[in-house]
Amino acid sequence: MNIEQILTNRLEENMKGRNHKLTLNDLPNPEEIPGMKKSVKRIIKNLKNGKKMRLVGDYDADGVFATTIVTLIMKRTKFFRQYDWVVPDRFIDGYGVSKTIIDKAIEDGIDFIVTVDNGIGAYEAIEYANENGIEVIITDHHTTGEKIPNAYAIVNLKYKPWNYPFIEISGATIAWYMCALLVEKLELEIDMRNYIDLVAITVISDVMPLKDINLIFFNYGIELIKNRHRKVYELIFDSLKNKTLDESDLGFLLVPMINAVGRIDHAKNAVNLFISDNMGDIKKGVNYLYSVNNKRKKLTDQLTELILPEAIKQVSEGHNSIIIKQENLHEGIVGILAGKIAEKFKKPTYVFGWNRAKSCWKGSGRTSGGINLYKLTKRGADYALGFGGHKGAVGVAIKESHFNEWKNLIQKSSLTISKSLFFEGDLKPLEIDFKDINIEIAEILNQYRPFGEQFPEVIFKTKCFINIQDSFKEGLHWKVRLSDNFGNKKEGWFFHDKNIFKYNNKEIDIYVKINKIFTKNGYDLELHCQIPFESMIE
Repeated sequence: MNIEQILTNRLEENMKGRNHKLTLNDLPNPEEIPGMKKSVKRIIKNLKNGKKMRLVGDYDADGVFATTIVTLIMKRTKFFRQYDWVVPDRFIDGYGVSKTIIDKAIEDGIDFIVTVDNGIGAYEAIEYANENGIEVIITDHHTTGEKIPNAYAIVNLKYKPWNYPFIEISGATIAWYMCALLVEKLELEIDMRNYIDLVAITVISDVMPLKDINLIFFNYGIELIKNRHRKVYELIFDSLKNKTLDESDLGFLLVPMINAVGRIDHAKNAVNLFISDNMGDIKKGVNYLYSVNNKRKKLTDQLTELILPEAIKQVSEGHNSIIIKQENLHEGIVGILAGKIAEKFKKPTYVFGWNRAKSCWKGSGRTSGGINLYKLTKRGADYALGFGGHKGAVGVAIKESHFNEWKNLIQKSSLTISKSLFFEGDLKPLEIDFKDINIEIAEILNQYRPFGEQFPEVIFKTKCFINIQDSFKEGLHWKVRLSDNFGNKKEGWFFHDKNIFKYNNKEIDIYVKINKIFTKNGYDLELHCQIPFESMIE
């Protein structure tokens, strides 16, 4: 059996459970979502009674686009003067609807709050809102804690068992459905299909399973983005005019830019960019995104280099989880750092920085394979000030006095996780002879896009010589020539790895992602390479 057939068989197996024939007509009615009808009915009643509404979003991409969707719809209603929105400041307000957010609402004379992409864990804040006469409607998608907030209405498919087939959807998806029902009940002439591009981005940003309604939203939305449905896409993706736009472009170019704003500045600026229809403001906004993201990249690269030796040490000691804390780690970057380490070593990873204002370690966790990080983190709940999140990502706060007990418990618990979950079968690299890496392989891969949660991209393992051609970003990225003993040569790239020079002119096993790109001269291969983590530990 040749490599093309082996690859096709692997992809066919990976794609089981995905129906490519679904269309917008297969989307469920908004009223089928538990709690949605009650929520929208109350919102309309409150607005018609002249009450002031405040939307509370979140500072990640999902929260930004959920806020954007609702705001764009509200701008087209007669109730817009009764509406405003806020996105919390990560460093002042903390996550989601909080006591400081409620205090601002009291000060501003707000009558009721609607949350998007947050709220299900805000038990105390919503009690405080109730005590001060502010009604709260929660729309969220995160896993719930022990206590469910006493909100007027809750739309969250995870806070109790529902007879509803699509549980894993983003916060912006729920916001879109809320707006769709709002438009229907108010009999507005608004085509909700025009906002699906914003939902599609969050399917990628929040790592939703790429099947069922998530696949419908993504497939429709990516076409809107390819066609530059919004002016902002013309500017952000201008450099990709000769390249097929796909999920990786959203995941590695657009989403990090949006998240960077909330991590090291204020996410309200990202919302303002996407709700603007002024070309001058959009150009300024895009330049701002690039500027902030470049700062984030530089900071991330510096901090990754700082914590990598500790990660290697813990892996070499036989730990099944990586837990790193350092006082000087930027709170807005720890999630990215955890993600990079988890991806590199295929182990659940937590990275903490010291929060001086609250005198505790605040961190983020990320994972790999099929490990449920929320369940793992929950085992240490007794030692944590608080935690929240979902299967693939969590946030945790821990007092210094309890940190070692929490760390020991998580490390001990991770030893009981099945080995198959760390590096799932469908994620194992497919071994390929270097000579067989060609455009035909890339074309087979493209037939099965999009890749993502539950439907991973195939990673190949091959042996070849590495010859460095050039370096970029002070030796962080490397352009290399890959070759074998039979005269076969190809160009490749190593990203975010300052140690590639160690392997120059050496034959070594590498992992490769194979992409087909469009250039001025037609088609070409783009090989993204990585040194196997086993080699880094040796």
